[in-house]
Amino acid sequence: MEGIYDIHCHILPGVDDGSKSIEETRELLCREYEDGVRTIIVTPHYRLEMFEPELPRIYRAFWMACDEAAAIAPDLKLYMGCEFHANMEMVETLKSGGRPTMAGSRFVLTEFRESTPFSYIKERILTLRSAGYRPIIAHAERYDCIRKSIEHAEEITDMGARIQINAGSLLGDTGYMIRQYCRELIEEDLVWYVASDAHNLRDRKPNLGKCADWLEKKYGYGYTKRLLIDHPADIIRGGVKK
Repeated sequence: MEGIYDIHCHILPGVDDGSKSIEETRELLCREYEDGVRTIIVTPHYRLEMFEPELPRIYRAFWMACDEAAAIAPDLKLYMGCEFHANMEMVETLKSGGRPTMAGSRFVLTEFRESTPFSYIKERILTLRSAGYRPIIAHAERYDCIRKSIEHAEEITDMGARIQINAGSLLGDTGYMIRQYCRELIEEDLVWYVASDAHNLRDRKPNLGKCADWLEKKYGYGYTKRLLIDHPADIIRGGVKK
């Protein structure tokens, strides 16, 4: 499948625990393109006391990556985003421009600790929604409290959040139980996006081509296109449709 969007990846050089060099970034971009990816929202981590790269440094890395993408193919497009680890000041940070939203939209790729209480996830979703943002829950399959019950995934979806799962989790790279949970989320039509969360070419490499093939065989072209192209395209357009 061509025209895939990857809305969650760590391929900017030297800004977090992803790509370590522009050479690695180039290789990651080449792999994404070979997989059929044509649009990427890069999402460097922002987590207090762990990942706090300054914005000028991030944007320098972004423009370097854009130059590499243009050299690979004219139809490989990059947009700026952020994987924002939830904190109590996140709305103020977003409003002040301290961290970017997803491609300049109102969508915010929101991350939590695996052991985060469900009450805190709901509170952060409500706060973001009240401020006019639409949270995308990054790799929702990782959170113990959500994985305990499919009803928890339904509840946060009803609150206006959108669920993103990692391609590797769906394919079984992180174990049988997480794979089965991802597939249950899909069966219940609770997944809005599947993304690579790629960090490198070793243990966390781009894999959306393989995932697209699996999804298409299992659920058909239309559903696969919805998860990998249509829904992500709404982010670029800035849409907030339910």
